[in-house]
Amino acid sequence: MSPAPGTGAAERATQPRRAGRSGAELVPAAPAPLVDAGDWLLRSGLSLAGALGRYHRHRVLQLERLERLFADGRRVILVGNHALDVVDPTLLLAQVHARTGRLPHFIAHEAWFRIPVLREFARHFRVIPARHPEETVEAVRSHGFLMLYPGGVRESGMRDYHREPYTLQWQERTGYLRLALEADAEVVFVAAVGSDEAYYQSRLPTPGALLRTLAGEDASRYRGLRLRIGAAGPHLLPALLPFPVRITHSVSEPLDLGDRRRALRDPEALEELHGRVWSTCQRFLDAAVARRHHHGDLLDGGIRSLQRVLRQIGV
Repeated sequence: MSPAPGTGAAERATQPRRAGRSGAELVPAAPAPLVDAGDWLLRSGLSLAGALGRYHRHRVLQLERLERLFADGRRVILVGNHALDVVDPTLLLAQVHARTGRLPHFIAHEAWFRIPVLREFARHFRVIPARHPEETVEAVRSHGFLMLYPGGVRESGMRDYHREPYTLQWQERTGYLRLALEADAEVVFVAAVGSDEAYYQSRLPTPGALLRTLAGEDASRYRGLRLRIGAAGPHLLPALLPFPVRITHSVSEPLDLGDRRRALRDPEALEELHGRVWSTCQRFLDAAVARRHHHGDLLDGGIRSLQRVLRQIGV
């Protein structure tokens, strides 16, 4: 896997570190929850996550790093590698809720607000549409916890999973950093291993009607999006029976963003910081993928072997 830009001494400037920097603005350790603990939809979602967790033999490594930040009163922005489904963030956030009692605001693609069931779910959990920066900054400042995927659809949908497995597509996506700087938040990377294989990326094009339903007027941007296949056939609905690969999440220490004020006022400094952070996160992800043989099992290995065969025969 090719690392993202940034090497040498510049990379070391963004190695993960512990929280507690001088002058950091703190938030309450237990802010008001996004959704009441007794909410029926939350309970249903957590039950579904529990079933999916058993199906995927899910585990989260180093979650105590996130717990320490919350205990220190720090704002947190979670970023991660992105695959085209809601399974892996659902599994992660269920474990975060179980350990900390907290759920983040979440930034989602506009498609979430076009599909009836997803639209109601998004409203219920106060999901924020992409490209709403003022609302996003306010959510981080007031609630102190946000999750987003800088790579967006480019990474989750347009990436070639076979030629670019587990490759961050963050290019010009600096919004997450600007948000962290403006809201005085920590950035924590979460590597999801197993998510790329939960659905097989075929060579077949996604039907145009489905693209228009999901993307509306932006459908032309996603021409070339290839159809995913799960254990139940074509992947047309979120979380609809993915392959039972093992999914493992690894949580990084918070990233050192260096001179925050300079990066906020100087576009070149922000771009340089972005390159270093991108590179650091890619290396963390590469290491997590390289360790998958420690966490995998026979079923996981068999599914990945099957997908390699499908690729070789041109499916």
